[in-house]
Amino acid sequence: MVRGHYLMTQIPEGEHIGRNSFGFLIQTLARRIDAGMKERLKERDIDIKIFANLMFLSGNEGVTQKEIGNRLNFPDYYTSRNVDALIKQGFAERRPDPNSRRTTLIYLTDKGRAKAAELPAVIRASNEETLADLSAKEREQVMALLQKVLGL
Repeated sequence: MVRGHYLMTQIPEGEHIGRNSFGFLIQTLARRIDAGMKERLKERDIDIKIFANLMFLSGNEGVTQKEIGNRLNFPDYYTSRNVDALIKQGFAERRPDPNSRRTTLIYLTDKGRAKAAELPAVIRASNEETLADLSAKEREQVMALLQKVLGL
């Protein structure tokens, strides 16, 4: 407890206190999605930490680590660790930038492309589980509202 208030992450999920709090509801949902994704990705030998990087690279090869971090909104140290992990697992490689001797570009390997091709099914399964109680129209509304809140 901090000054008589619970930290948002310390409130048990079922408590009434967060029922009308947008932040609490979004964080609760994000934790559920995260837990389900971790399990699904574990079945495919992918750590959730490198998941976003792998998916990003599957459509954007030949970019710098900085570009990956900027696009995914990850700090430099986190991106560096994740790219190192992708390389260690044989999913990606660094190549010299033909336009700059100081820069390296990140590319997926054939193994990385094959693994990335498996992942849309994982995403669909997670989305389907999360949205299972909603009609098609409600799903569209939720997506539209979240995009609006995010300014997309």
